[in-house]
Amino acid sequence: MKFRTVKNGYDQTEVDEYLKRIREVYDETLVAQRDRIFSLKDELVKAEAELAEYSAQKSQISKAIESALSKADEIERLTRKKIAKELSALRKFHKKWVEYFAEILRKYPLDDTLKKASDTDKAIADLLDEADSTPNSEFKSEDFNPVEMMENHLAGKSADEPFDYDAALHPEENLEQILKDLGVFFDD
Repeated sequence: MKFRTVKNGYDQTEVDEYLKRIREVYDETLVAQRDRIFSLKDELVKAEAELAEYSAQKSQISKAIESALSKADEIERLTRKKIAKELSALRKFHKKWVEYFAEILRKYPLDDTLKKASDTDKAIADLLDEADSTPNSEFKSEDFNPVEMMENHLAGKSADEPFDYDAALHPEENLEQILKDLGVFFDD
């Protein structure tokens, strides 16, 4: 801007008006920047609160995964124990069956009924041989990945239906009953 020159320098009113306009622009800019700073501070507080919430959820998810792994190990242990117990009972039954069958064969000649009994004995022996030849590693699922299961579960949930961490950490279902329903665990 150019000012008119007067007797003692520039025109004072023009300079005052110019300075007034500069101050108004400066004040408007300052207010806008102050509002922006407050807005950014509010956003920062919200972001920090969300981060804290996500950190808490991460901790809860970690505990849920640890709990699930612990339960899976317990299920595997109980299943192995039950399989061993069932195989032991089957071996005892088979031994008695073989002894009884041998005694029957000594007393009676081989007929159709005894032939069926012989087939039953062979089927039991085959099952026991198969159980003995099955490596223990087949009982353990290589595909079990609790982290992936949780991620898939969370990805499938709608935004309106949040994940219930308490229910994951403290399930209400009876583990023994679930195993029985799945046919993994049998009553003694």
